[in-house]
Amino acid sequence: MTQYSLDRIFVSLLVLLFLMLVPQGAMRQARAQVSGKQLLQQLIEGARKEGQIDWFPVPDLKTEDVRAVAQVFNKRFGLNIRLNAEVAGNIAAVFSKALMESKSGLSPTFDVMYGPDHRGVLLWQNGGVDRIDNWEALLREISPEAYAVRDVVSPVDLAGYAFLWGTRVKAMNYNTRLISEADLPKTHVELGDPKYKGMYPLPPFITEAEYGPLIYPKDRWLEVVRSWSALGPPIIAYRASVTRMLLGEFKFMPSNAYYVWEVKAEDPKAPIGLGFFKDFTAISYIFHVVRKGAKHPNAAKLFTLWATSPEANAIFESGKFGGITPNLALGTGPVSSEIKKKLGERGVKTVSWFDSKQTLQALLWYDTTEGGQYAKELSRAQTGRK
Repeated sequence: MTQYSLDRIFVSLLVLLFLMLVPQGAMRQARAQVSGKQLLQQLIEGARKEGQIDWFPVPDLKTEDVRAVAQVFNKRFGLNIRLNAEVAGNIAAVFSKALMESKSGLSPTFDVMYGPDHRGVLLWQNGGVDRIDNWEALLREISPEAYAVRDVVSPVDLAGYAFLWGTRVKAMNYNTRLISEADLPKTHVELGDPKYKGMYPLPPFITEAEYGPLIYPKDRWLEVVRSWSALGPPIIAYRASVTRMLLGEFKFMPSNAYYVWEVKAEDPKAPIGLGFFKDFTAISYIFHVVRKGAKHPNAAKLFTLWATSPEANAIFESGKFGGITPNLALGTGPVSSEIKKKLGERGVKTVSWFDSKQTLQALLWYDTTEGGQYAKELSRAQTGRK
């Protein structure tokens, strides 16, 4: 047999193999899609039988806001589920109770809980969070947009346990009548410059300060934070600080980016601008988690996955239902897209606890004896307490 004949036989075999494999691959993809649809339908039917969800939402929501969320959720899946929400709960007390329930084996008060990253992670660490099996297949059916960024929506070791539905970007809000963006401090180190004395308040919590050791050595970072309190800034929560800044008491304040849009929604002419530190800008993840032992697990899982979607984000970011909560992972809403644009234009270095396994370990470190002591030192450094 000639070499030409052998080559023709080889090519024919390759073509035959290709024709055999392509339909099989297509069939496998079709089966995966059917499987996802079947899983979703099973979850919907399970939720229908349960008939309700006990939800701990962001405290900004009002009772009528909860009804509006329920209406959109129910319409999406053809359900008539009652959404019971504790809109006046103190988040620290609620999560302390959830941890106690988890450690004691008690039935959880809520099926689904909202929480900023550190609270959700602590509950997960203590076995208080249920994993959503087949979450990727379900997410692909419920929200292809969220599925496309699933490694961010349910990141690293929390994959399947916690689901991102919002982000809080740390920033500087400033009174545009009193100071220009060019005159704001460029870094967290510059925030301690004596020329800024009397210009800004600080919050009583250290959720932003805790990110510092991702960029600076721990001892150096304590010195940086002490330089802030050395200027004697008032210690005031964000919302009250925004009001007082607009009245002219402060020129600027470290806070959350979304306050600009909340203020402008009420008064488009309000003198509020947005700036960012250039050494780092922290992005806090806001998760929903399904409680271990939830009374209504199917409804809870369906709601948690749906809350990652652009449809849900349109509600949470609109500002019509409580405060504005953007979602930079999706970037579909007007506030999210505008913040992402500004971060990109200004070349801002962003950090989160979920950039890698290493940064997640940095967050978990705060729950150790050593890390807890460091957090206390940070708090004393920021507030100026001895």
